[in-house]
Amino acid sequence: MSVGLIENVGKSFGYAVDNTLKKILRWIGLTIVMCIPIVNFIAMGLFLKVFRGEEPDFSNAGKSFIQGLLLFIISIIYMIIPIIAIVILGGASIITAIIAPEAATDAILAGGAGLGIIALFVLAIIFGLIMLPAEINFARKQSFGAAFKFGEIFGMIGKLGWGKYILSIILIYIISLIFGFVVGLVAAIPVLGAIISFLAIPFAIFFELKYYANLFE
Repeated sequence: MSVGLIENVGKSFGYAVDNTLKKILRWIGLTIVMCIPIVNFIAMGLFLKVFRGEEPDFSNAGKSFIQGLLLFIISIIYMIIPIIAIVILGGASIITAIIAPEAATDAILAGGAGLGIIALFVLAIIFGLIMLPAEINFARKQSFGAAFKFGEIFGMIGKLGWGKYILSIILIYIISLIFGFVVGLVAAIPVLGAIISFLAIPFAIFFELKYYANLFE
């Protein structure tokens, strides 16, 4: 059974502190690895350990690299439908504007373009909501196919409850905005601000992933 929303925030914050402020060398190393293209797949795989309740360290870096790469592929697959829809809508709008500019203007005035953008936005949100438990299922079962077992994925959401799930997402979004604002203020400090800002990224990721892991216990 998942923890309460406020309790989850406290536990996730404590987890982030334990894996950054109390693990300084790992924290610095992880921050550096995250900044290196391709190599950063190791960091992605390491973060997946949070979903499994494992120690998020650099042990078995090769496995972490493969899992990070697979996670990247899963994310692309899940967002490909919204991307295709955006491309199709954008292409159709351009063709319409070239062939019949007056019709394109009328369509915009009628609100067609606006409705299309809203529809795409909603579609992206829906796929994003499904993608999160899919990634958790992948991490815990360590199987690429587990990310596409929709019966299990919707079962995870159903067990939590769609209402609590959406409220949890809204809460983490608000916290992220506040955290981003604070980090933005700190970033204004010459040199030191930039260093702290980079170090803040793993902290935020540990917090967020543990928050989601607790939701789908």
